[in-house]
Amino acid sequence: MKVLVTGAGGFIGRHIVEELCELGHPVRATDLPSSDLSSSAALGAEVMPGDLLNPDDVSKLLDDVSHVIHCAATFNLGLPVETCLKVNRDASVLLADEAGKRGVEQFLHMSTGGVYGGSVYTPMREDHPHHPPDAYSLSKEAGEAAVAHKMREYGIPLTIFRPTAVYGPHSTYIAGAFYVLPSILRYRGIKKLPSVTGGKSLTLVHVKDIAGSVCFCLNNPDAYNEDFNLSEDKPLVAGEFFDFLFELFDIKVAFHVPYPKRLVEGIANLALKLPGPVSFGLANFVLDKMWNNIVAERGLVKKLKPHFDQDFMYFLLGNHYLDNSKIRGIGYVSRYPTCLEGLGETLEWYRSERWLP
Repeated sequence: MKVLVTGAGGFIGRHIVEELCELGHPVRATDLPSSDLSSSAALGAEVMPGDLLNPDDVSKLLDDVSHVIHCAATFNLGLPVETCLKVNRDASVLLADEAGKRGVEQFLHMSTGGVYGGSVYTPMREDHPHHPPDAYSLSKEAGEAAVAHKMREYGIPLTIFRPTAVYGPHSTYIAGAFYVLPSILRYRGIKKLPSVTGGKSLTLVHVKDIAGSVCFCLNNPDAYNEDFNLSEDKPLVAGEFFDFLFELFDIKVAFHVPYPKRLVEGIANLALKLPGPVSFGLANFVLDKMWNNIVAERGLVKKLKPHFDQDFMYFLLGNHYLDNSKIRGIGYVSRYPTCLEGLGETLEWYRSERWLP
């Protein structure tokens, strides 16, 4: 068995390569030629850069491959839908079609829980209606549907994963908000902040649980032609999450107020109607300047940045609580049932790597 992992230079892909190598599976790791695949090479994986929009590259990548784990994607909520579709749909179709012609034994496809959009019911199961709210989620839904069509055409088992918001070592995108903003507040001398009680339910997922879930489903008949939510076992409400985040950064809660649902949703809806640069352009400029000063003063590695895109506002509308009971039902045991352990460990990793002060 040889496993092709696409997007191996990315956040999720590198962890999947690591898990596969630890389990002793032969791995071919690929990403764009501009990507850093040194971590995969150091683990003993075969490294083969390539462009999934190039048919010749795709053909070479699939030589002697029995299983495909497709993680490659463009994940940036600020990109236009055309750009997202080109990578997240068109490249997926090309890869799936060639994999079908080669008769691979299983195709494992990384989608996103964002395909569900706002919750019609909570928690959201795999049969929840799809209402993708942003360009990224729309493109991932299109890619998921196209890959499913190809696998049915060729009669190849398909396993689809829909993770919620992912965190863990090496994360740069979401971590810009979770970790950089509290770091800026502490740097500015802020030691107390108000928090909220109650609020929307949310689940995160540690990247190690994504890698663990994917490897658990590899060559597993119970996972053939199934789709799985990837999330924590238990949700937190917004107030609990903020309290815990404050505690991690030694910020005390000055007082609590009830979660202002109407105010939050009103601001989110207003921001979504404004042009992107108007919504967050000035805020991103100011935050980036403040963070650059901290990075220079503390001698940090600049991997993180405080940046908000307009489509982040969709996370303020409705609950984001994905039900992971389906994958647990076939035997997977979560390594991080809640984010209360994982966020602290991740913070320590960032500090040890000098990504944070």
